[in-house]
Amino acid sequence: MINKVILVGRLGADPEVKQTKKGDTMANLSLATNKKFKDDEKTTWHKVVVFDPRIADTMGKYAKKGTMLYIEGEIETRSYEDSGGQKRYVTEIVVPRYSGVIKMVSPKSNGGTPTEAVAPESPQASGDYKNQF
Repeated sequence: MINKVILVGRLGADPEVKQTKKGDTMANLSLATNKKFKDDEKTTWHKVVVFDPRIADTMGKYAKKGTMLYIEGEIETRSYEDSGGQKRYVTEIVVPRYSGVIKMVSPKSNGGTPTEAVAPESPQASGDYKNQF
């Protein structure tokens, strides 16, 4: 079975980088994608969660509101109870620790040259990233 999502869009806010209870770095992103029609345009907002610590750190250092990103991840839906006891559902794009990809494709990011951060291919990988910016 395959669960793969590819998005290209712009950040709606600077990445929110934080530490998990275990001390790992993670990031939350808000990504906007647009679909143009004849005389109209529709914007869809996506919640993106980056669990790879190196990609999360890189997003915190280099990605800013308005940066265009190419993201490969997985779609996940989870539920929780809010403070009033109401059940809520959230759909997120998750960039997993060892198989996620994020490329900065904004002309502002590197003089017009796309840059990327990708997770190592396996947990046993050395941790070096291909073309890390």
